[in-house]
Amino acid sequence: DGTITDHVTNLMWQQTMNEKMTYEAAALYANESKLGGYSDWRIPTIKELFSLIIYTGESGGEVAKKLYIDTKYFDQPIGDTSIGEREIDAQTWSSTKYVSTTMKGDATVFGVNFIDGRIKGYALIKPKTKADNKGYFRLVRGNEDYGKNNFVDNGDGTISDLATGLMWQLADDGETRDWQD
Repeated sequence: DGTITDHVTNLMWQQTMNEKMTYEAAALYANESKLGGYSDWRIPTIKELFSLIIYTGESGGEVAKKLYIDTKYFDQPIGDTSIGEREIDAQTWSSTKYVSTTMKGDATVFGVNFIDGRIKGYALIKPKTKADNKGYFRLVRGNEDYGKNNFVDNGDGTISDLATGLMWQLADDGETRDWQD
């Protein structure tokens, strides 16, 4: 039905993204989407989007080699070289805005580049033309608590994350080790 469900995060994703759009157009699109018969679609946070990264991807400079998203499930466009884009010009934006500004005072949103594996900020306005910048948006729905820190100190040297069910060591032992150790 055009959706992919992740049973680990309990998030449902849009399988195929539409063409690039402005941040404002994407927010309107998410609000109006009825994909799969659901009406609660949203632009994902950077933590939600990060959950889709496949770490076996392979970067090839400006050329798509092995994508950083599971292409058995997701359709991932690459940049349109026929209009002067590089293959890596296919960033997927999140709803997470940078709390300050970047470059020359530009408002910025975080995103993932599933072509080359980078997570970084993307300007909402094109610096040279001052026109609205455009990116890809993969809508998500479901578990709105995913990626939110909900930590509890267990009082025994461990911290539990109630959002994920993971338990973490509170502090390391202060010893330096190489990878093998």
